[in-house]
Order: sequence, then structure tokens, then C-alpha cells
Amino acid sequence: MSLNSETSRSAKAESATSQAALRVRAHWLVSLLLVALSAAGFWLFSRGFLLTRMVLPDHSLPSVLPFQSAPGTLESVGPDAASASEWYPAKYERAIILVVDALRVDFAMWSDELNSTFGTAGGVPGSQHIGRLMPYHNRLPAIAALSRERPDQSMLYRFRADPPTTTLQRLKGLTTGQLPTFIDAGSNFAGSTVDEDNWLQALRRPPIGIINGTEAARSHNLVFLGDDTWISMFPNELSDTQATETNDTLQKSRTGWARVRPFPSLNVWDLDTVDDGVLSRLPMFLLPPVSENKSEIIRKEREQWRQLVKQPHMWEHSDFNEMTQANSMVSDKVGHAQLHHEWDMIIAHGLGVDHCGHRFGPDHSAISHKLAQMNTAIELIVNAIDRDDKPTALYVFGDHGMDNKGDHGGDSPREVDAGLWIYSNRKWHSKESDERTARVLRNAQELISSNALGSSFDQDLKESWWRNTHLSDDYKSASGEHLFEAPELRSVSQIDLVSTLSLSLGLPIPFNNLGTAIPEMFASDNDSSAEWGLLSVLRLNAAQVLRYIEKYVSNSRSHGFTDDALRLWNDMYNQAEDSYRELADAIGQNPKNRQQPHIRELEERVAAEYFAFTRMVLGSLRQMWAQFDPVLILAGLCTLVLSIAALLALYAQSRLRSLDIIIARAGWPCISGGIAGAVVFRALSSVFVSSGLSHMTSLDATVAGLAMGAAATFCVALVSDSKASTFAFVPQLQWLAVTPATVLNVVAAVATIIHCLAFSSNSFTFNEDSIVLYTVQTLVLATSLLSVRAILSSSAGPKRASGTRALVCSLLILVLNRTLAYSTVCREEQLSACTPTFYGAPSASISTVYLAAANVLMVWLVPSAVTYALRRSYSDRAMVSKLWVSLGMRVSMGMAAAYWVLDSIDGQTASGAAAASSPTRSSAVNGSDWSDMRMALARMAAGVALGGGLAAWYASPFCLDVELPNVPTLSQPQALPTNKGASRAPAGQSQRTAVILGYGNAYGAAYLIFVTVVFCVLFLVQQPMGGIMLSLLFIELILCVELFDALRDTIEEASSLLCAQVILMAQLSYVGYFATGHQFTLVSIQWSTAFVGVREMQLVVCGIIVALNTLGSFVLTAACMPLAVLWNESLGTQLLRLAPDNYISRITGAGAAYAAYHAVVSVSSAACAAWFRRHLMVWKIFAPRFMFSVPITLVSSAVLLLVAIGLATVHILRMGLSVGNTQAMVAQKLHMASKSS
Repeated sequence: MSLNSETSRSAKAESATSQAALRVRAHWLVSLLLVALSAAGFWLFSRGFLLTRMVLPDHSLPSVLPFQSAPGTLESVGPDAASASEWYPAKYERAIILVVDALRVDFAMWSDELNSTFGTAGGVPGSQHIGRLMPYHNRLPAIAALSRERPDQSMLYRFRADPPTTTLQRLKGLTTGQLPTFIDAGSNFAGSTVDEDNWLQALRRPPIGIINGTEAARSHNLVFLGDDTWISMFPNELSDTQATETNDTLQKSRTGWARVRPFPSLNVWDLDTVDDGVLSRLPMFLLPPVSENKSEIIRKEREQWRQLVKQPHMWEHSDFNEMTQANSMVSDKVGHAQLHHEWDMIIAHGLGVDHCGHRFGPDHSAISHKLAQMNTAIELIVNAIDRDDKPTALYVFGDHGMDNKGDHGGDSPREVDAGLWIYSNRKWHSKESDERTARVLRNAQELISSNALGSSFDQDLKESWWRNTHLSDDYKSASGEHLFEAPELRSVSQIDLVSTLSLSLGLPIPFNNLGTAIPEMFASDNDSSAEWGLLSVLRLNAAQVLRYIEKYVSNSRSHGFTDDALRLWNDMYNQAEDSYRELADAIGQNPKNRQQPHIRELEERVAAEYFAFTRMVLGSLRQMWAQFDPVLILAGLCTLVLSIAALLALYAQSRLRSLDIIIARAGWPCISGGIAGAVVFRALSSVFVSSGLSHMTSLDATVAGLAMGAAATFCVALVSDSKASTFAFVPQLQWLAVTPATVLNVVAAVATIIHCLAFSSNSFTFNEDSIVLYTVQTLVLATSLLSVRAILSSSAGPKRASGTRALVCSLLILVLNRTLAYSTVCREEQLSACTPTFYGAPSASISTVYLAAANVLMVWLVPSAVTYALRRSYSDRAMVSKLWVSLGMRVSMGMAAAYWVLDSIDGQTASGAAAASSPTRSSAVNGSDWSDMRMALARMAAGVALGGGLAAWYASPFCLDVELPNVPTLSQPQALPTNKGASRAPAGQSQRTAVILGYGNAYGAAYLIFVTVVFCVLFLVQQPMGGIMLSLLFIELILCVELFDALRDTIEEASSLLCAQVILMAQLSYVGYFATGHQFTLVSIQWSTAFVGVREMQLVVCGIIVALNTLGSFVLTAACMPLAVLWNESLGTQLLRLAPDNYISRITGAGAAYAAYHAVVSVSSAACAAWFRRHLMVWKIFAPRFMFSVPITLVSSAVLLLVAIGLATVHILRMGLSVGNTQAMVAQKLHMASKSS
């Protein structure tokens, strides 16, 4: 090799490179525009479809009853309607609320029949649970014992929740009495301050001067312990006053004191911290100071409280010195005695049961021990209440239930059926009052069912009793028959607690409340000289509900209530008021008449009419609450459709010209069109709002106008050129000809249409996993037929070899797709025909050790598959390939797999530890023995991938090496391997040939190394089965790239195969999504993965981890998409050398086509959700599917256009254009060879 000639060629190459620099500004502008258009469309559609209800700022005041006369409101009926000091006389001076998160109703029930049947070793022959009681049944004997011993002081209810069953939404309902809205589900992990009226505000509301000549009492003293979600919702009401208390502060302000101790709530792997924080501090308020009471009973109870706390380090908090001495919760004004004697309400929210469900599932021994811990706590609280001389009520309830896997968030029966147990140290109901209540409820049920609207309500609104089928369904014979009859239970709605709690404490019902007071609480208030308590309460409740409806209608033009519904509500209320007047006339001036049978019967009838009215309003609002905005829905759909048109126009034009030319042609029209659209829409918005068609704001109108105007003009500017229209890149309309590529593209188009049409039916939508698998297999089968055609139509040679390679790839993809289909989690609607396999066992909620061990095999399989893919071009012999793929990638994946093995061992160990330990000491349930090692493994796995693999790739991405043949050659032409390049001296000179290994697939191999780094990060955050399936998906994507590369060698119109390849890869991302343990439901989100490598809740970090787990298949596929263009692109590709802007334009166009597929699917789901917006299953099936399509489309587009192309691909192309690196490598190799010779 001549050094002078080599230097000359190097100078010429560098000169050419400088003249053809790669410019990416146009790519970034176009990419940001397209992502912004999609985001704007989703935002507008969501604003019109997923609306939150209007929150009224009004508050109920104790001095203003809901009957008060005012224009357009109810007439005043009855005494004291104009002013009062309280709505209803307080039944209790104190209340304790113990929230046992995820306490399902069957967890709280007791069954003697169940205990006698399954409590023995023999069990029932032929049953599904021989000799074994479910670990969550009959674990709260204190509730059963107290209900038997003191039936007039306690009662257990089914506590029906309104979906979505996430904690934040349930707490909103439990404090405001309002129905949740679906869009609020996303805020469960970000917090959301509650501004509307609620009973916590009423408790802490400062007194208002003088009422009826009497000075108002101070606000209540409050204690809060537990879940920190409450603090994010009620930052003002739950503000600790300890630091601001002095001797005279409380006396002057009369605001009462508060003690607030929140604990982090979202670490579902931690079963004990929140519960221990609650249980360690409750004795400070429930037990008297040692200086007041040194009895043996109090000493023993204090020790029992101490034994309940499982983590000894919890006592090291600054709140504690010694339990027998003063603690740091005291202040100058509030001492230990005041903490015990002067509290008015205690709110304690434990999370152990909920976290057990998420971590292990309900069918695990750990949950029995958490329930046993709660059972002892309930016993100790009851003992403290019974010693109290003040009337005190205890409310023990779950904010939601859990499904068979321990998850919640949806609306399945086991998720919405929580338990509520009410206890008091005073008698609050009797057999006689319960009989009267039963008659009221049955009369109300007849009134509701007799109405056409009411007959369509859910059973829980029409019927007030319910059989606990959750209990009986868990115990069936082999033939499927129940072994015993389901017990009957009273059923109430969760929001009914709001009016019940408020009135029992003498507080006004919150203004926006829609619940109805629990009748048993007030039915025994039957003073012969006063109105029946239940009637009084229900009348107040009904007036409050009607006042809210009237206020809502007057404040919102688009309230969504039909005229028929408004007329029905008014008629029902007026009928009840007429009956009330009739009752008042019948009683006359003699209060003793109230005890007469016909008067009591009339009271019950009137009470039933008020009850039926409130239930009718609640049931109607459940059905019609969504205030759909048709203008915003249409604007969102139009924007999304135009964004798809822009993506397709860009794809078409990118094959003809550079992005710089596209921007020059469409840039200014796009800007001017956006401005004009904004002006027009701002003008139209006032018309829409004034006519009541829409509630859009000026921001909505501006975004809609900008997005639609910019998208429309962008498309018109690109398509309007007669010389290069959208289809001009296909000469003479050859796309109409019947060719192999045309057939494959038609099959791909049909597959896309089938996927989109799946959302036209609820049954098709929840079976989307099967539909996508069918379309993918059909498309791959079509490619295999083309491969067979190529083999049969050609003799031995490169074309036949390519056909064989394509056939092998297609057959492997078919097999891998069937393997991916094995892994699944089942939707509620699929349970009858679906067996979940994701965790290794149908009833498991944590992965088995065997499954985690199988995940270790991927540490060998995936790097081997990548190495094999690189071997065809000899790229596997490069240093970066040897160091990263063969070593670094295996190290990163190995540590990730070891992390999940230890996690599974923790789960198995926890079962044995929980079974061997006492109910009050089972800290090993958390699996803390391996926690430090797991944390280190997860962080090192991420560090090796990001700090090692990514850094090495960035520094030297190309998998190139130089080989020098040992025998000198003459200057005659030599055949070189397909994927090798060579440097030679001029003809006639003695030379040595330098073979560049990896030359033929330089860009594809370099980019594949980047994808392996992305894969390692995603592999870490997938559970064992998810890791296995994601690995198989990665191999499938590589096979897909090889498949279409081979097909391009077998058919003439190779360039037209990109559409089919894009569609196949996009559909594979959905197959991978379902295979990694996900469905389009909130319940399937694997929240436990948020703490991979994280000790405590960090909102941003944990949110990113959960997003990577959920969207892992889409992120991986988007990252692989540039390989469709880069694979088998040699280092000397002429298009990149001569026109780099056109080359990057081709890659951007391919990315636009991929983004367009996801956008088309999203538009289909959005359009179907809008069309079926009054469908019974809209919030269960159609709306969740649309909501998941938003992050799928935006994340896929952003990862592909901005990261995969904008950063990774551009970096590789720029390195490739700098040919000096390759020449230096050749020169160095030759120099070393010459020295050695």
C-alpha cells in the first residue's frame, strides 16, 4: 500500500465529507412538530371526553339549614328552618376512623360454618380447598365476637365503592360524598388537593362568632396517623399545630390543636412501616398517662400495643422517649393528659393489608398475619373506647377491596366490595329500630324499581341487602357447586359515610354530598316528643342533595342532566315534601300522636320517599354524569386525523427530497396556518360557549386552532406540488400492479384495519391480545409464502439463499409469537376462558423461583442471538462487540436476573417466615435479608448498561476490525466477502490487502449495539416472565429486520416493502405488551416494579420505572425501528456520502410511518370511545383503552423520532461520515504488520 496515495485519498475523503455535512436541524423541527400535533389532539379530545365535574365552591354552614327560603329554592317547611346552631343534635362527642386499606368485605366477616368445615385437617373430600382455610377468612374474630355480644352497639356492612378503586379517589368520595371521575385515576400517585366542601373542613373550620346568642364552640381537636395521601389532599386541614402552640394561642384562636404524623404510602414492598407508625402512636391518645392510671390493665395494654409494632426501630423516632414518660408530641399548651382527654377525632390509616395484596396476593400467609395484627388493634381500641365516659364511635373500614391477584383500581366486584364495621360505647340501634329501617328500605326499593329509570340501576342501589358471594365462591366442590350458602349482609355505598359521620358529630352535611345517611344510625332516635330521628335526617339529606343539584344546574350550562331527569327529581322531592306536610297535619298539636301505629307507618313511608329520592339522584348521576363536550371531542379527533395525514405526507416526501427542502416548502405556510387557525377558533369559541355547545376555554380554542391550522397547511404544502405529490415516488402508479410487494402491503393494510376495527365492539376490545396475535401471524405467514415463492422461482445462487434465509426467519417468528402468547394476565371479562400464566401459577401474584431461574437463561440467549446477527457481517469480531455484547451485556443482564431470583426467593421465604412467626412478630415477611443485595444488584445492572455500554458505544460505535491476509497479492481483482471491504494499492504494484471486517453492515451493527443498551435497561425493570418475553421480542425484532432484508434481495420492488415492515414491527410491540404481563386496564399496571433499585418513594424516578415496565415493548420496538433502514448498510453507502440530508430524511420518513401506525390505532380507539360514550361499558373498556393509547403513541413517537433517530442514529451517521477513523485503523494495522515482519 502506498502511503502517499493513502494520504491523498484521505484528504479527498475529508474534503468531500466537509462538503456533505449532516444537518439535523430540519429533523428536529419536523419531529417536534409531529409529536406536538399528536399531543395537542389527545389533549383536546381528553378535555372533551374525560371531563371532571364542576366543583362548586359553596360550603354548608351549621347556621344555615338546606331548607332556608331563597328565590328558586325550596320553601321553608318546619320549625327552625331559617337558623340553627347545628343541623342535627350530635350523637357522639368523639370518633375514631380506622382505615384498613384494601379491607375486603369477606375479610371482615366470620363464618362458623366455614370454620367448622375447613378448620379441620380432613377438609371436604372433592373440594377445591381441601383441609385449608383461605388465609384471609375468619381472621378478624374481634368484629364477630363484639357483634354477637353487643349487637345493639355494632354492625357490619358491605361498603360498596365507586370505581376507580384507587386510594385517592376513594378518599375523595369518603370525605366529600361525591362520585369520582375517571380522569382522576392518574392523580393517585401525584396527589391532588381537595378544595370542595368536606367533613374535615367542617371539623377544623374556625368558629363563626355568635350563633343564636351563644358563642360558637372551638373547632375540633384532630389526630391523624398513617397514609400520607391524606396530606396531599388536605394540606390545610391536616396541618400539625404543635410548633405554633403557646399558652395563649389556642385560647385566642379557638381553632383546636392537631397532631399529624404521615408515613410514605407507595412502597408496596414495605408491609410494616405505615402500620407500625400508626400503632406505635395510638396509645399516646387512647391510654391515660402513667401518672393518672397505673393499673395493671393499662400496663398490660400498653405492652400489647408495643408488641403489635413489628419493627423495633420505629420506637427510635423523636416522638418517643419512653412510653411511660412525656413524649415530644406535647407542647406548652397541650400536655400528655390533654392528648388523651381532649382529642375529638382520630384518623388512622394503615396499609399493611393492601401492600400484602400487591406484594404477595391475598392467597398468602402474610395477609393472615396482617389481619391478625389489625384484629388485636381493634380489640385494644374498643377497650379504650369502653373506658371513655364520652360517647365515642369507631368506624373500621376499607377504602376498597382487592381482586384475586391482590390488585385494585378497576370495578370488579372484589375490588369495589369493601367492609365497614361501626362500633360505639353507647347503644345506637335496636331490634325494633332495625325492623323499622328494614321497612323503610323495602318501601324505597319498591319506589325505585317501579320507576323506569330506577329499574336500570345497579343492584346495590335498588337492594339494601347482599349475599356475600366472595366468601362462598372461594369454597366449591369439584363440580363447581358452593359448599355452603352465602351469608346475607346489609349493603351501603361508601359515600353514605359522609352524611352519617357529619350528622352524628353535629356537623353539616358537605355541600356537594350525594350519599344518603345510613338509616340504622338514626332510626333509634325516637323521642316521643320529637320527630323521628331517621325521618329528620333523611329530610335534611334530601334537601341538601336537591340544593346541590339546583346550584349545579344554575352554574353550568353544560351540566349534562336531561330535562326528564330534572323533572323526575323535582317530582319525587315534592311528593316527599307533600307527604311530610300530610304527616305534620296528622300529628297536629299533640306530640303523643307520634306513637300511634298509623303515624309510625306514615313516618316510614315519608322516610322511604326521601331515601328513594336521594338514591334516584345518585343512580341517575352514575349513568349520566359525563359532561361530554362534542366540540372539543370533534376538534381533538380532527387534530389527530390531520396529524396522521402530516405523518404520511412526510413519509411520502421524505423518499424524494431532504428535510431541509420540506421545511423550506412547508415551514412558513405551517406557521401562518397555525396563526390563522388560532384566530378563527378563538372567534368561534365564543359562539360555541354562548350557545351551550361547549365549555372550551380560550386556551382550548388557541391550541385547537394552532394545531389544526398548522397540520392542515403542512399537508397541503407538501401535497400541492404537482411534480412531487404524495404518490409521486411510485413511478407510473406501479403500486396498482399485482406484485409480491403489493400483496404483502395489502395484507399489512388489512391487518391494520382489523386492529382498528377491534375497538368497534367491547368483546373485541378486551380480546385485543388474540386479535393482534392473529393479524401478526397472518402477516408473517404471508412473508413466508413470498420466501417460498422466491426459493421455487430461482436456481441456486444469492437470490435462492436470500429466500431460504427469509423463510427461516419467518418460521422462527411464527414459533416465537406462539411462545409469547403463552404468557398472559387475564382481564376480568376473560376469566371464564383464560388462565393467567404470567407469575407461573394461576393464583400467584409473585413470580415463582423456577420462573426467575428460567429468566437467567436469557443472560446466555440474548447476547448469543445478537452475536449471531453480527456474525454474518463479521461485526462480532470487533472489540466493542467482544467487550460489550459478550461480556458487559451478560454482566448487566446477569445482575438483573439475579435481582429477580432473590426477589422470588424473598417471596417464598416470606411464606415460611410468616407461617413460623407469631402474629405480632413477622418482620421477615418483608424479605429484608436480601434487600441490600437486591438494591446493589439493580443499581449495578443499570450502571453497567448506562455507564459502561452506553459510554463505550458513544465513544466507538462501529463494529469494525481489520484483517491482513498473510500472503502478499498482486494488483489483480480479487473477490471479497459480501460484508467485507478492502484497501488496495494501484494496479501493477505489489500490495497487501487490508480486509475491513464489518464493513458491509457497519451502520446496522453500530446501531444494534445501541439497542442492546436500551434492552438491558428494560430487562432490569421487567418481572421474570416479562424479562423472558421481552428477550424473545428482541430476538423477534432482529429476525424481522433480517427477514425484510432478505426479502429485498428476492424481489425487484424492494423499496416498497418498508410499509409492511413498519406495520409488522408495530404490531409486534403490542404482542410484546400483552406477553410482558399487561392489559389495557389499571389493575394490570405492575406498581411493585417502581422500587427496583429504589429504597423509598421518589415520584419522578419511580414513575419512570413503572412507565418503562409498562411501555417496555413499545420503547424497545421504537428503538429498533431505524434498523429497518440501517441494516446491512455499508460504510461506503453512496447516498449517505453524496446526499446525507436525503439519507437522514429516509430514516425520518420511516419513523413517521411507524408513528402513523400507532396514531391510527389511537384515533380508532378515541373515535369508538366517543361513539360509545353512552355505552354501559364505556368507563370499563373503551375509555381505558383510549387512555393507554395516549402514552403508547406519544412515547413511541418521541423515543423513535427524538432519541433513536435524533440522537443515536445521527451520532452513528456523523461518525461514519468521518472516514478518517477507518483509515487510521487500516494504517495502524499495516504498520503493526510491517514491524512484526
